[in-house]
Amino acid sequence: MRSKGITVLILCGALLMSGCSMIKEDPVYNLPSGAPEYTQKYFEDQDEYLLEINGRTYSYFGTLKNRIKSDSVCECIGYMEGDENARLYTLMEDPLDNYIMIRNAEGIMEQPAFYRAIDTRNKDILTPSYIESLGYECWSSSGLHYEEQKASIGVVCNAGKIREIEYSVEINGIWIEEGGTRYGNFKELKLKDVFIIDIVENRLIDKVDMTKPFNVEMIFKVITVDGEEKEVSGVFNHDMMMGGYLNNLEIRYDDSTGYYLYENY
Repeated sequence: MRSKGITVLILCGALLMSGCSMIKEDPVYNLPSGAPEYTQKYFEDQDEYLLEINGRTYSYFGTLKNRIKSDSVCECIGYMEGDENARLYTLMEDPLDNYIMIRNAEGIMEQPAFYRAIDTRNKDILTPSYIESLGYECWSSSGLHYEEQKASIGVVCNAGKIREIEYSVEINGIWIEEGGTRYGNFKELKLKDVFIIDIVENRLIDKVDMTKPFNVEMIFKVITVDGEEKEVSGVFNHDMMMGGYLNNLEIRYDDSTGYYLYENY
C-alpha cells in the first residue's frame, strides 16, 4: 500500500512539470485571484497520501478515459503547494464534488489525475464518463456508474385546453422538486400525448437508500390555453425503485370535477 503513496507523489511531480497547452485557451482553466494552496499529506493510519479540500478528504482514484471537454470543467478551486500551474478543478457532471481533477496549465502532457472523496468508499456513485479507475486496492469495494439512475412516471394528457402540466414531488415525505412539461411553442397539448417525468439520482442522494423502494407522492396543476391555473384533484402516491417506470397515470376533465388524476390499471 505504501507504494501507492509513492506513485501518487511521482504523478503529482509529473503534473508539476507537464500538462496540456490547450488549458491556456479557455478561461475556465484560469487560476482565480486569491485561490488557495493545497498540500498532499501522508496519513499513517491509512497508509496513503490524501488531499483535504473544503472539509472533505480525497484519495487518488483514476485517470482520463478518452478526453474531457472544457465545458465539463466547472471551476478552478486552487493549486498544489509550490506550483500555481498544478491546478485543482471541480466538474460539471459531478455536482456533489465527489471527484476533484488535478491538471497542469503548462507543458505537453494531457493526462489529468482524478481524486475521489473517501467518504464514498464502499458506495456505488455516479461518475463522469471520462474518469477511469486505476484499480487501487483501497477502492476495490467501491463502485461507479456512468449513467444517472432514475425512476420515471408517464403522464397521459387526456383533457383538452391544457398548455402546460406542472407538478410537485415528495419522496418519503421530503419535498424534492417542482417542475413542468409543455411544448416549446406553448401550444395546446395534444390528447393522448405522454409526458415523462424523471426522478433522477442526484435529487435523491443523501435523502433515500436508492437500493430500496421509496415512496413517491406527486400533486399536479395545469395551465390552460387561456393562461388560467387550475388544480388537478387527486394525488399520485406509489412506491417505486430506481429503474422503475409507471405509465398508468392520466389527467382527465369533466364538468363537475374539473381536472383530475386517473390511474388506468
